[in-house]
Amino acid sequence: MSSAEATPSPTNERSGLPPGKPRKPRYRVTVQKVEPVSPHMVCVTFVGDELASFGWSGPASHIKLMFPKPGETELAMPDLDGPRPTMRTYTPRRFDAAARELDVEFFVHGDGPASTWASRATAGQNLILAGPGRSYAIDAHAPWFILAGDETAIPAIATILEDLPPSTEAHVFIEVLDATEERPLMTLAKASIHWLTKQDPDAAATGNELEAAIRHIGFPEGAGRIYVACEAGAMRRIRKHILQERNFDRSRLVTRGYWKLGSTDHPDGDYGDDA
Repeated sequence: MSSAEATPSPTNERSGLPPGKPRKPRYRVTVQKVEPVSPHMVCVTFVGDELASFGWSGPASHIKLMFPKPGETELAMPDLDGPRPTMRTYTPRRFDAAARELDVEFFVHGDGPASTWASRATAGQNLILAGPGRSYAIDAHAPWFILAGDETAIPAIATILEDLPPSTEAHVFIEVLDATEERPLMTLAKASIHWLTKQDPDAAATGNELEAAIRHIGFPEGAGRIYVACEAGAMRRIRKHILQERNFDRSRLVTRGYWKLGSTDHPDGDYGDDA
């Protein structure tokens, strides 16, 4: 998944974090159950006593999951002086503080440490998670929202929809492999949800349907908000269109590059600011 690799920012060599950035709390968790959500998405419910101190930070937040290396069955709590574990970033889908349960949805898309792990996950397996990170701040006074993404953004979009007030108008566009990936999304907002099936199976065409939909929609009047999360290259094309061709207010747009074509470990914090 790639065009050009991002230049890494300076980090603390032992923790892998930028200098001065505090390390997120870490929790040992155990798989309680694994349930299919769609042909390519599974929901893993994690439990653990340590989740008693986990704090839900809001919609479209993120956590880091740490995975054992091939051949390992157990992952020890990483040491600051030890090697950095294999980590991937996910959106927590649901948190039940009383039951100490955390749901995470995985898009299973072939080889890769997280996708491979999720495709084989069974009850009783252990992982370590860190977080949560900051969430998406919903402006309750915004008259409308446009939420756009691919399969990897469904958990984030779902959590945003669930927090939108009833007075809000929501236009949702989600690009999926095929119609079998569609599912109900709950919201109190006045929502129109559009599932966009990929017309070209070529990986290089990823994001084409999403970009076309954004290009053809008329933005409603008023100071609305737009949230876009998908493959990094597609996100940049969409961001450029919204800002430069539509002259949309930059402060009301949030974009996220969740993954990158040709890259197996796309860095966090890709907001497309260089577009």
